[in-house]
Amino acid sequence: MIAKRKGPGPISAEPALQRQGVGGALIAEARCWLWDQGARGCIRTGDPGYSPLHGFLPAPQHAPEAEPAESFMVLSLAGEIPPGRFRFHPAFGA
Repeated sequence: MIAKRKGPGPISAEPALQRQGVGGALIAEARCWLWDQGARGCIRTGDPGYSPLHGFLPAPQHAPEAEPAESFMVLSLAGEIPPGRFRFHPAFGA
């Protein structure tokens, strides 16, 4: 089953532009785009101290096997978060 969760990324800002709201604005725009696309949620591997500021919840139990569990997070846009491990599209392994 494909649960219509997306993993946009990577999202980052030039070091000179960090701490000015650029990353947060990019995440907010990605959330709007995902909603418009009918996504039910978003998954990401990121800084466990930063991503929760934007609604992501730590989800080590859902981390793909090759990802560091401590930095895997989910964001629900609609409905429950499905059980089990997530996986990224094979293109991300290239």
